[in-house]
Amino acid sequence: MPNRKLLPLFALAASAAIVPLQADPKLDEILAELQSLKGEVAALNQRVEALEKQESQELASPTTSPSKGNKKWIDSMRVELKKAEVRASGPWTNMTPWEKIENGMEEEEVVELLGEPTARKFSVRRDTDEILVYEGDLEGNGELIEGEVRIYKGKVRRFTVPDFPSE
Repeated sequence: MPNRKLLPLFALAASAAIVPLQADPKLDEILAELQSLKGEVAALNQRVEALEKQESQELASPTTSPSKGNKKWIDSMRVELKKAEVRASGPWTNMTPWEKIENGMEEEEVVELLGEPTARKFSVRRDTDEILVYEGDLEGNGELIEGEVRIYKGKVRRFTVPDFPSE
């Protein structure tokens, strides 16, 4: 008798085993996309490794010629040319003309002695109309020195001599 109670349950289990499992198309699509992404990641990893190797080789052997198309060489040349340009930027770069500057002097006289300023700033202070700025890297070492002349009503109000490096 106990077997009769289990017979329908047994029949149900057997019929479930006979029905074939149907593949889920969404699951297949996700798996295909995952495989594709894995391939892309592997390809990108290879490119990164190749670029890192190339960069380390370039750093190990510096380029001395622009014919290789090395942008770094051109950039360093630009910096060197800029340094030379700043070093040779006029009479203000030595102490002698600064010693001749006096309060009350006309702005035109200052420009005649020091040359054109590297920048002109307008002031909001009541005692200064304009600031003539003389600034540059005189030794090509990346350190800027700066001098300024404050003008009020066309005349020197006060001035700051650059802190020239000792020779």
